[in-house]
Amino acid sequence: RDKALQVMEDILQRHPDLDGVFAQNDEMALGALQAIEAAGKLGKIKVIGFDGNKDALEAIKAGKMLATVAQQPEEMGKMAVDIALRVLKGEKVEKDIYVPVRLVTKENVDEFLSKFK
Repeated sequence: RDKALQVMEDILQRHPDLDGVFAQNDEMALGALQAIEAAGKLGKIKVIGFDGNKDALEAIKAGKMLATVAQQPEEMGKMAVDIALRVLKGEKVEKDIYVPVRLVTKENVDEFLSKFK
């Protein structure tokens, strides 16, 4: 988070008209958000993260962050077991298997926050 804050401070100096940030993960997004807030640009620059961690979800609920992309660990586990069973039966499985992700916004953030209680 600290490194992302520093990087975002530099980016804001070079690109004062920036209007959006997509971060590799929520920690980076939250660091960028700190820099944006300190620069007085909260609400002017949209921030999106990736992971769906609790701090990011709370920032979305507070209206500070626009969104995060949440992975689905339950679905990952289910798919892993299903695929392992197929392999044990001698079935051929796909080389690449993608687990769907979900976009978390202010409209559905409570559903995701409830998992942390």
